[in-house]
Amino acid sequence: MADLTHLFRKYVSIIEEARNEAGDEAAKRSKGVTQSNGSMDKFRVKDTFVKECSELARHILELRRVVNSLEGPYLSEGEMSEREKDDFDVEARLRLQQYVEKLKYLEKYEAARQQAGKVKGDALGLMGLINGWSHMMAGFHQTNNQHRLGILQSVGIWLTATSVQLSQMQRERLSRQRELESIDFNAQLYVPTSLVSAVSHSPAVETTHEEIKQYEETMSMLTQEQLQVLETEHEELLNQKMQELEKVQKLSKTVIEVASLQNELATHLHVQTQNINVLLDAHDDIELDVQKGNRQLNKARERGSKSALMVIYMSIIFGLTILFLDYIN
Repeated sequence: MADLTHLFRKYVSIIEEARNEAGDEAAKRSKGVTQSNGSMDKFRVKDTFVKECSELARHILELRRVVNSLEGPYLSEGEMSEREKDDFDVEARLRLQQYVEKLKYLEKYEAARQQAGKVKGDALGLMGLINGWSHMMAGFHQTNNQHRLGILQSVGIWLTATSVQLSQMQRERLSRQRELESIDFNAQLYVPTSLVSAVSHSPAVETTHEEIKQYEETMSMLTQEQLQVLETEHEELLNQKMQELEKVQKLSKTVIEVASLQNELATHLHVQTQNINVLLDAHDDIELDVQKGNRQLNKARERGSKSALMVIYMSIIFGLTILFLDYIN
């Protein structure tokens, strides 16, 4: 049998070389990825702004789902009691106020961050020009600022939509409650015939004196029991109307507070829209400046190329001339 040891060793050495080459390539690739990640750290904003905006948007959408699910029972007469509706109004208003305050805090933080970034960018502008990162960093911060302002505007729009929906529900409830109270009040104003059966009908009263006289005659014809019943019903009706008036006033106050929140949110959205428009205008100006700078750079390169060619040609001509003169001499 032939000796194949040397062939086996040759195969083993080939496999080891291939394995070592693969390991070297993996190490180089890992090193390249690490260097790339290190260079990309300059283009990361290390804060929890996006996370907090996402959580706020999730809470707003959850509140909106609750409002949508309770809209039918809230506007009906039998599915929810007045106490439950009042509790829902208070809870929803408190949640809206918390979300508005959170949105204000995020807007204030982002404005301060952009201002600090602008000051820092102005201070490091010369260094950026030297190492070639200035245009890339300026473009990154411009785009990132627009993106973060867009996030704030989206959250504000969702919050405004939820507030508007809740306000419409409360207004509709208030309108229906007033209609029912008006109908109920007109019905209670009807005087039962049993209480006035003893009172004779008389012609229309034309003067105040006759009206007073007729009132005294009517009261004298009523018994003490009937007067007591009328007084009791009057007190009950008055107490009932006072309670309903307090509920209406409370609901009106809630509607006014929600409306004020809507106005505040609308103001914030308007300010955010103006800020985004300003950033877009600034971005357009920067883009035009970059294009103008590129054109000037291309022209400078063309002039530099022409100058270099001219120097080369002149050097060749002078060299040939010197050689020719040297040859003649």
